Amino acid sequence: MTGSYTDKYARALSKLGTLPPDAPQGVLDIGSNSVRLVGYSGSARTPLPIYNERAFCRLGDAVAASGAIDGAPRDKALETFRRFRAIAEQLGIENLAVFATAAVREAKNSAAFVAEAEQCLGAKIRVLSGEEEALFSADGVMLGVPGADGIVADLGGGSLELARVREGQVQQWASLPLGVLALERASGNDLSVMAGLIETELARLDWLQDGRDLPIYIVGGTWRAMAKLHMKIIAYPLEVLHQYEMNPADIEGFCTRLTAQGAAAEPLLAQAPGNRRKDFPAAALVLKTLMAQGQPNKLVVSANAVREGILYAELKAKYRSLDPLLMACEEMASRLCKAEAYGHELAIWTDGLYRHAAPEALPLEEINRLREAACLISDLAWSSHSSFRAATVRQTVLTAPFAGISHKARVFMADALSFRHEVRETELDLGDLKLSAKDDALARALGLSLRLAHSLSASLPGALPQTKLKAGRHKLTLTLSPALQNLNAPIIEKRLAAVAKALGLAPVLEFGDVETD
Repeated sequence: MTGSYTDKYARALSKLGTLPPDAPQGVLDIGSNSVRLVGYSGSARTPLPIYNERAFCRLGDAVAASGAIDGAPRDKALETFRRFRAIAEQLGIENLAVFATAAVREAKNSAAFVAEAEQCLGAKIRVLSGEEEALFSADGVMLGVPGADGIVADLGGGSLELARVREGQVQQWASLPLGVLALERASGNDLSVMAGLIETELARLDWLQDGRDLPIYIVGGTWRAMAKLHMKIIAYPLEVLHQYEMNPADIEGFCTRLTAQGAAAEPLLAQAPGNRRKDFPAAALVLKTLMAQGQPNKLVVSANAVREGILYAELKAKYRSLDPLLMACEEMASRLCKAEAYGHELAIWTDGLYRHAAPEALPLEEINRLREAACLISDLAWSSHSSFRAATVRQTVLTAPFAGISHKARVFMADALSFRHEVRETELDLGDLKLSAKDDALARALGLSLRLAHSLSASLPGALPQTKLKAGRHKLTLTLSPALQNLNAPIIEKRLAAVAKALGLAPVLEFGDVETD
């Protein structure tokens, strides 16, 4: 079966060679609220955070008070730079990418502060314009959410960056003085004054209507903290912020509670992290007004922003086109699975499994993409104790820092891989993320087919190409080459029957020449 996307992907990856860089990368973000260092490993297309530290230096407060970066915020920032330089050296990061945003951009002593900071860091600092900030933020979202189509909104301390993204391109952009610190300063922390400022600025962007009935991808520390609080109050089953989806009507009510006057908001705000709590009302007001003007169909949290956008901007087009989920699974397989090549054979072998499937919650194309990803890491729990392999692989998929996968898709893939190791009798309480009976059966069929393949191959390459699995409208046929006749045993018939039952088909086992479609 040579038509598999994963087969084509594997061939393309072979031609491209090793994705750069082999050495760790580091990005240091000097923002208005905080300074953050992130160290990355893995491929350039799917950077894996291996170190992440933030210090709240509040440079924007200093600029608001005196127009300059001075006093305690300056001292704390320089101390942080010296520490982050030492951490970067410990990580083996040779070329630290450093950028600064609104607070440094607007400070009257910007040049002097940058010179001091560069001396502490031993690296050059790029002070981004508002346009660059918007474009890099959009690139960061597109790195983590392939096919993103809607409005990217990045809320910082000094500014709000907006971009209309579609088909991997930024079509419109704007940088507005609507960061939480800027709003608090301009309004005297009066929410009614703040609301007017926000409405006036957003009303100038007629292209926001281009995102009507499309997602708003929200970016920025304060909005992510708000999303995390929302997860907490609704008892959301997954603690994964990236691609957390929220209903606009629900979030409108949530924002209204956060912007309530006096004691009305206190019970909710009391559950917010202390370092972000005072900024929640302003952030909620910006989000509520943006939703009113943009009329999105949903809100999607992006863990990627300007930092990842800078990495993405360095990639050549041939690397950008690679699927980040498959790339991440490829990298994971190289570290954790017995034989990386086996995953490619398995993806080809299962290519026809869903030929006549009709999933409910996810498109068939996406189900097949998840099948391919699951095949690449089907054996990742091989070194765990047999009693815990299903739980290990399930938890890994539900929490791994994958890009390009929705939460519902994570559940499908986790379910499938747990069935690879055992027939699951107990279920996690996944609330609205729980699969329908039909989609659960498709996940079960995939997992059980991987279990069948293991019985034929011991999860090592070489055997599967001598067999063929084909799902018809009424039968599931497993063909074995006569050379593998000694592999046949009751366990093969039993496991083939289990896959067929999940698909509602009759099992057929035969011997003969194995031909590709």
